[in-house]
Amino acid sequence: MTTPFGLTPAATRQPVTFINVFSVPTPQRDRFMAHWKRTAECMMAAPGFLRVRMFQVMSAPTELTYVMVGEWESGTALDEARKNVEWQQALQGMNDDPELDLTARPMICTTVFDEGPAGVHI
Repeated sequence: MTTPFGLTPAATRQPVTFINVFSVPTPQRDRFMAHWKRTAECMMAAPGFLRVRMFQVMSAPTELTYVMVGEWESGTALDEARKNVEWQQALQGMNDDPELDLTARPMICTTVFDEGPAGVHI
């Protein structure tokens, strides 16, 4: 797996969204999802975790095949969760899988605009 190292800590008490965009060859998608579900289980067990969603890109052909969106109570909660040994081992297992050729693009984001229909704030 190719992934940028040294993801900067969020270091904020404000809510954050952890987004990871994955490129996965079509024949490896089931293998990827099996690995990803193990990492998601670790994430979901962490204090401060709110929600995670995985989106599959529908347009084809596409380089970007999956988009993971994880919501956290705070950046500091995410920073602490990322120290979890089980989560790190699950990620390492995905990295070390010789039959999985994927690229990950993780990023930590804050909300700058959040609006619903008819001006109803979500």
